[in-house]
Amino acid sequence: MGLATQRALGAGTPGIGGGEPPLAPTGLGATEAVGGAFPFPEGDVDTATGEPAQALATRSAAANWHNRLDLSQTLTAVILAAGHGTRMRSRIPKVLHPICGRPMIDWVLAAVNEAGVKDVTVIANPHHADLAAHLGTSPHRGEGEGEGRGRAKVVYQRDPKGTADALRQIPAGDLRGRQVLVVNGDSPLLTAASILKVLHAHQEHEAPATIASVEDPTRDDGRIVRSGDGSLERIVERKDATSEQRTQVHEFNVGLYCFDGSRLAAELEKIKDDNKAGEFYLTDVFLHLKPVTVVKLDDPNEAMGIKDRVRLARATGVLRRRILEQCMLGGVTIVDPESTFVDVTVTIGIDTVIEPFTVLKGATNIGSECRIGPHVYIEDARVGDRSDCGPFAKLRPGTEIAEDVHIGSFAELVRTKVGRGSRVPHVSYLGDTDLGADANIGAGTITANFDGTNKNRTEIGDGAFIGVDTMLVAPVKLGKGARTGAGSVVTKDVPDGATAVGVPARVIRRKS
Repeated sequence: MGLATQRALGAGTPGIGGGEPPLAPTGLGATEAVGGAFPFPEGDVDTATGEPAQALATRSAAANWHNRLDLSQTLTAVILAAGHGTRMRSRIPKVLHPICGRPMIDWVLAAVNEAGVKDVTVIANPHHADLAAHLGTSPHRGEGEGEGRGRAKVVYQRDPKGTADALRQIPAGDLRGRQVLVVNGDSPLLTAASILKVLHAHQEHEAPATIASVEDPTRDDGRIVRSGDGSLERIVERKDATSEQRTQVHEFNVGLYCFDGSRLAAELEKIKDDNKAGEFYLTDVFLHLKPVTVVKLDDPNEAMGIKDRVRLARATGVLRRRILEQCMLGGVTIVDPESTFVDVTVTIGIDTVIEPFTVLKGATNIGSECRIGPHVYIEDARVGDRSDCGPFAKLRPGTEIAEDVHIGSFAELVRTKVGRGSRVPHVSYLGDTDLGADANIGAGTITANFDGTNKNRTEIGDGAFIGVDTMLVAPVKLGKGARTGAGSVVTKDVPDGATAVGVPARVIRRKS
């Protein structure tokens, strides 16, 4: 696979809301209602329960299914993200909280885009200007209107009164004659494969509405209540559920819908707020839209809405595992997945080994046949092929490590370039340093890069040898083959082939 994940996981690429479309680690369940045709030919998918090997095995069948029905050119998506998020107890809009290196809303956007939906509108709170800025749009002053120059159009719900009221902020004319996909903005575990299942079930059955559900006795969300014939009767929100429904009904609404836009626009005006929450529930639209196709997903995690930081941590654990599974399936050895943390934006080459308690963040790129860890932290840095790092090392943003480099224990590098074949064995700090090829940095070496006002660079030439316990006071340059004695303090440039010794260092030119 080249770089192991290369991955359909990075920023600006399809996310782990399913890997290669419509592959997803989870959520390929059965479709039911109105005949409920199973989307794959019999035998192509035995039990797509979310195990990585099973997910890979379904790729071909899922792709064929995707191609069997062309998505309508009139398809539009609406992401509901206007809630106050009070249970998060945060000044940051809930959907901007990061999960594995990507804001929550971006996981949802990635899954929707990967499913083939390009026309996306986000319903936002006008107090959350940060969300509009993140989406690349300019805040719009008019209620019910949005700006569309970014990754999604933004429409504001000035006074959040429920999910149906949120959809009412979109002009009815923009809904009529279209298929309308509706997704909750706090559902980062939703996969592109599940969205595709709902879209295709909606097209196949031609019902006015299609929804997704999961079976999960541990949940306490909006329950799906069935009629005697098994069809959808209504959805009962958590606050309105009776004691009997709480104990007997364990099928829950995922918050993933597809509507006939014309029917939706007509029925939205009929919804009332006569419930315990005093809100206009979108789920009440199913009292009027009949029949409804129900697509049951196998993975209950996909229905998890992030209401507080407890669920945020749970969702992070699920996505972290998906990322690591993609890495391992792509040829990376993760010695202990339980103690390894890799952002979705990280790429790792094949035959690389990641030891326990390693943290890889941001736009980090690890080459092939590397060994990283244990207890290593790398952020926004590059490590070339066949290099190793750790244990107990830290590579900070702007660091570039070439091929065949050794970074030893208790070393820290920031904004530093290390040439091919060089060694920074242990207990050293290199800041703002350009280190050439085949150079050696002795234990305890420090580049003193900050003079109290500016950060200054240190240049160390190819083949240089820096003795133990050396301090290089930047700006300073050591030429090719230059050397320093143990315990030196270097404050002046050292020519090619010369040796600097003493405190302060005295330059001794090498005899020809």
